[in-house]
Amino acid sequence: MFKLETMVYASEDGTNSVFTLNPALQKQLDALATQHPEVCQRKARGEAGGGTYQVRGAALAIQPVRGS
Repeated sequence: MFKLETMVYASEDGTNSVFTLNPALQKQLDALATQHPEVCQRKARGEAGGGTYQVRGAALAIQPVRGS
């Protein structure tokens, strides 16, 4: 098994930089970027399949992972 790591860096200006290797989360962030480019933008795609996004603070909610 491998980890689908996600890192969130909060900035003082109210934006968050999100890096994720999780393809399901990338799909959600891509949809958000398409629907609301003023809130979310894709900044880079990594060689290992990761993606980096810039998200305004109010658009980002972090929920605990539920056990299966």
